[in-house]
Amino acid sequence: MIISDNIKAEIQAEYDNWKDKLWAGKTKEERQKLGQFATPPQLTIKMLEKFESLDGNVLDPCLGAGNLIAAAIIAGADPSKCYGIELDPVVHKVAQLRLSKLGVPPCNIVQGDALDPKSYEEKLLPFASAAYAIVHKEESGNISIVVYNNKKLKSLDLPRAKANTVLATLKRKNVKLFKI
Repeated sequence: MIISDNIKAEIQAEYDNWKDKLWAGKTKEERQKLGQFATPPQLTIKMLEKFESLDGNVLDPCLGAGNLIAAAIIAGADPSKCYGIELDPVVHKVAQLRLSKLGVPPCNIVQGDALDPKSYEEKLLPFASAAYAIVHKEESGNISIVVYNNKKLKSLDLPRAKANTVLATLKRKNVKLFKI
């Protein structure tokens, strides 16, 4: 994939806007102890140039503050098809804030361990591979959402506000919703 000089400049500018927030207040020693580093724009651009296209899903299992995903969106990726997993809960919040400003649904950015299959199965896959969902309003006022592909993927019982966020995400992904 070829990335134009204008897009490269936009990627650099977006990074420059966030570079002071990427570390979530951690010292260099704390970051080294945790093995944390930020992927500079020059490297994210080289990574993106290896992609054939940005038409499908983009997953960064070691998200950090979201440098690769931010660059992918600027280069043309659909924000609703971008996903990330970040181990550090503080850096995860930075990534969610940053990437939500670029249109990534917060539920696509999860706090978890990239080496733990549950981070994929329980958090990302229900939304990435969903075909349909059954929605039911409970007497308590909560909304029950059961997400399916060819088998049950995830069952959620959520307060109305949180359920509306999940339902909006499912609609953007063209998941058929059946209300009962």
